[in-house]
Amino acid sequence: MPFVEPGEALDRPFVDLDALAAEMGPPPWRSVLVGTGGMRVVLLRLPPGYATVEHHHPRAEEIFLVLRGTAAFAIGDESEREVGPGCFAFAPRGVRHAIRVPGDEPLLLLASVAPNEDARDETVE
Repeated sequence: MPFVEPGEALDRPFVDLDALAAEMGPPPWRSVLVGTGGMRVVLLRLPPGYATVEHHHPRAEEIFLVLRGTAAFAIGDESEREVGPGCFAFAPRGVRHAIRVPGDEPLLLLASVAPNEDARDETVE
């Protein structure tokens, strides 16, 4: 998940995620909820069959919360695991990870990376 530029995030004290998802429409899309120096928080709607490139964040941790649909997470040496709504996942600093959307339903996912750095090595490899 790339660095969030100042002014790109909603940065509101409250956001109705269901209303935002309805407003954004069909996947794929991402909406940046928070973008500060300390963290970035993004709501993602990903279509069935979507897969990220395996990557890591050398100086940041990333967390995920599945809100709707199913996600298949590959994190570090763990076997890929399919999880559904309410599941929390954590990719520690420097640990390679990837997400794919199995099945035929879109995924609604909340993801956060901290810190929100604009560093040359904080990119997908």
